[in-house]
Amino acid sequence: MLIIKKIVKLHNILVEERVFVILAFLWIILLAGGTLVYNFDAESKTTNIKSIYDAFYWAWVTMTTVGYGDFSPQTPAAKLIASIMMFFSLLLISFLTATISSLFIARKIQEGKGLTSIKAQNHYVICGWNNQSESLLTTFLQQSGEKSMQVVLINEEPEDEIQNIINKFKPHKFNFVKGDFTNDVILYRAQVDKASAVLVLPYLSKLGASEVDEKTALAVYSIKALAPKVKVYAYLLFKDSRSSVKRAKVDGIIISDEFGPFLGASQLLQPGLPPFLTEMFHGETSHMLSEPVKSAFVGKLFSDVFSHYQTKEKKIVLGIYREEKSDGISGFLSPDSGDYLDAFIQRKLREAGRTMGDEQKIKTILNPADDYVITNRDHLIIFS
Repeated sequence: MLIIKKIVKLHNILVEERVFVILAFLWIILLAGGTLVYNFDAESKTTNIKSIYDAFYWAWVTMTTVGYGDFSPQTPAAKLIASIMMFFSLLLISFLTATISSLFIARKIQEGKGLTSIKAQNHYVICGWNNQSESLLTTFLQQSGEKSMQVVLINEEPEDEIQNIINKFKPHKFNFVKGDFTNDVILYRAQVDKASAVLVLPYLSKLGASEVDEKTALAVYSIKALAPKVKVYAYLLFKDSRSSVKRAKVDGIIISDEFGPFLGASQLLQPGLPPFLTEMFHGETSHMLSEPVKSAFVGKLFSDVFSHYQTKEKKIVLGIYREEKSDGISGFLSPDSGDYLDAFIQRKLREAGRTMGDEQKIKTILNPADDYVITNRDHLIIFS
């Protein structure tokens, strides 16, 4: 179905640009020119155009400016027809070449402006933009350890600024979709339904601080309605906005400067702690990461796994996280209470075919007990 839609779209573009009209005229010139040259040269004893097929072959080679020279008209009338045919065919082929080139150039320009659909799968989508986004991308790519990551940016920033960012992160494959990331059409262009994960950032360039989290919550609703199985994470400015995105069953929440008060107090009372955390998160020789539990560790005790990483791999296992089922979205919505927003959200989710039952959530266990039994759903949080 998708291939048929693309063929129909290409057909419509070619019709709009009159490509088929140009091709039709070229065929008329080829058939008419070849036929006339064959007829005028038929009586010539020196002609090497012996059949109508030779005439059509000569016409095609001449029109495409290849000119092998194996066939050529001999009579004055045939040469006159050839000259007229060459003039108009060159003119039409020039138009055809220019038209097709302009289509490709127009598409590249649209891609640069973020106005085309992205061809991507298992990519990462980042919605919104602010003054920390570039640093976030740098850290994300460093932690991934991959030589080439595919990332799609959705925002309304000027194209030249985004292109500068994209150029900084080569050879990673970055794409840009310009527009409102709460709009379904824009989200479809970014292929959010095929993404590995989506991160929604506070978009401070367009909105005031009081409105940013509302837009973030709306974006989560929109994304989850289009792609309920895709992981969506929200970056909020205020703690009070947490309940808004929870209603949409967001998969993770980051609160801006959530650790600021803790670090400020620690700097006064425990001055060695903030530098240690900075080294843990941003150090060049050591860093924190997570990885799925190896099949060999499933069913073993946490103490055994901890000992293995410490002695064999020189790493420290700080904790574990796993996905567990949580209450469905119906636990947050109460249409019977007269809340118009809840009723609207519930109706939209049903229209999108989204379930309101239990969904997967992440549970973290810091420094599990020694007798904790490792399961195949666990991920290890490691400091190396």
